[in-house]
Amino acid sequence: MFVCFHFISFHPQPPNQKILSASQKGFSGYAYLKTKTAQPESHNSRRTQTRTSLLTMPPTDEDMDLRSSSQSAFTIGEYTFADVGNLEHCAKYLNQSLVTFGFPASLDLFANDPVSIARTCNCIYFLLQQRQRDVEFRESASEQRQRLLSDISRLEAKVERLEGQLQVKDREIATITRTEAKNTAALKAQIEKLQQERDEFQRMVIGNQQVKTQQMHEMKKKEKEYMKLQERLNQVLNEKKKESRSGMEIMNLLQKEGRQRGTWNGKKADNDFYKKIVDAYEAKNQELMAENADLRALLRSMQVDMRDFLNAPNGLPKQSLTGNERVESDPSQSPLVGRTDVFDLPFHMARDQIEESLRTKMASIKERMVQLQDAQKGAEVTSEATERELELEAQLVEARSIIQEQASIMSKHLAKSDRPRESIISTPAEAVCN
Repeated sequence: MFVCFHFISFHPQPPNQKILSASQKGFSGYAYLKTKTAQPESHNSRRTQTRTSLLTMPPTDEDMDLRSSSQSAFTIGEYTFADVGNLEHCAKYLNQSLVTFGFPASLDLFANDPVSIARTCNCIYFLLQQRQRDVEFRESASEQRQRLLSDISRLEAKVERLEGQLQVKDREIATITRTEAKNTAALKAQIEKLQQERDEFQRMVIGNQQVKTQQMHEMKKKEKEYMKLQERLNQVLNEKKKESRSGMEIMNLLQKEGRQRGTWNGKKADNDFYKKIVDAYEAKNQELMAENADLRALLRSMQVDMRDFLNAPNGLPKQSLTGNERVESDPSQSPLVGRTDVFDLPFHMARDQIEESLRTKMASIKERMVQLQDAQKGAEVTSEATERELELEAQLVEARSIIQEQASIMSKHLAKSDRPRESIISTPAEAVCN
């Protein structure tokens, strides 16, 4: 009976110490594993604690070794659990332990009846089954532990890979953030540049509007002056017509036959009257010729200015000179390319040539103005060039108006003055004949 009992893997312990079975050790280790792995902690701490709990479980090889010798199973060093002197005490201790762990009622190890022996055999059988279950549980726990360790290794590798990916993503995010900051700064600089260009364009538009308004004002002023001059010219012409008409009436009255006054001697008075008319006509003619000479000189200077402006490489005219200095400095050249006598010709002969030359130069000036406006976008154009161009345009408009006005005046005056002069010349001849 004692031999069968000692077959169970009880480690000999002192009577005053608690002895744990293999099933309790395995159950306690499994409970410890579940408790440790179920705690809600961070990933790294949970992984470390799970590994620690699995590594600190009792080793299964020592507990499952049923083939060890009886001497190593029943003794620890020189200490023996049961001997001849403490059998009763050991039996009492074993019964208490069996009852405590839920096995059948206490055993009577010293009895010889079959019932007690059967009870002892049943208890030993239960212990063997429990031991077998403990061994199976330890094997399954060991397999589960290995699986968990492999899962932990795989998860650790996955975590490391994810951490590497996270670091790569962090670097990409940092790079994208820096790129975005650079792009934002460049966009702000571009917006500021566009705002400056817009402000500059608005200033240019305002300046052009002001120049246009000023030009319109000057044009209206010139038109008013032109209307006044035209009215004054009409008044002078009407007065001259009245004077010539009154003179013609007097001459007609003196020349008629059958009049009593026809026999008067009024040759001296008539000659004085004719002389006054001729002197007035010659004075007016001289005035017109002087004015035409001034206009021709103005046209020459304007032609030279336009030629210098068009020939200048940068679009700016050279330093202005007077008309005499220009003629003296370059007598071989003329505004009309060598034709020096065109302005000395009569107006009806040189009119077409002068107009064609002016139109050509105005077209060239317009093209140059367009080029200057295009070039003005890249560099600032000085106000002096603009003022000079405006002055040239104003002089050109004024010269055209004066030329047209003088042409009309000369044509009208010549057409009207030729007839009275012919009549005046023919009348004294008829009187002498009579």
